[in-house]
Amino acid sequence: MAIFTLSAFVVVTVLSSMTLVSQGAEIGLCQGPCPEGWIYKNGRCFQHIADKKTWLDAEIHCVSLGGNLASEHSEDDHEFLKKLNNNDDPFWIGLSDIHKEGTWLWSDGTSASSEWDFLKWNPGEPNNSGEENCVHTNYGGQKDWNDTGCNGMFQSICALRLNE
Repeated sequence: MAIFTLSAFVVVTVLSSMTLVSQGAEIGLCQGPCPEGWIYKNGRCFQHIADKKTWLDAEIHCVSLGGNLASEHSEDDHEFLKKLNNNDDPFWIGLSDIHKEGTWLWSDGTSASSEWDFLKWNPGEPNNSGEENCVHTNYGGQKDWNDTGCNGMFQSICALRLNE
């Protein structure tokens, strides 16, 4: 009886792992050295958060997981995050100019305001229409960055740097 239970456990575990691997393989993702539930890409781990939150609550949630809202530093990063989001809805990224109007910073501490930084604004953005200090992406016809009010409710993607 104990052998059957152990065997059944092993079969279920293997099949579950195969299902997770095949789902990740469909969109080219793998867990790699990341904690469970995170996806590895270029030295960072990412996790899509489906619960809609304000920008600040999304950042606090990411910090509670050991990371920050995701930053984008290349076209590859941008496309990867949109693929990880896996829907057409906008989602929070870690970009804001909360601290100083027009000075865009990533919540992980990296800059987005110098001329050599990667930028992916929708046409006419950032426009600070009203008080728009936070950024979501996957927005509008081009599905790129848009500055918006920080109290909007959106899904998000967290990123975690690995100590490699």
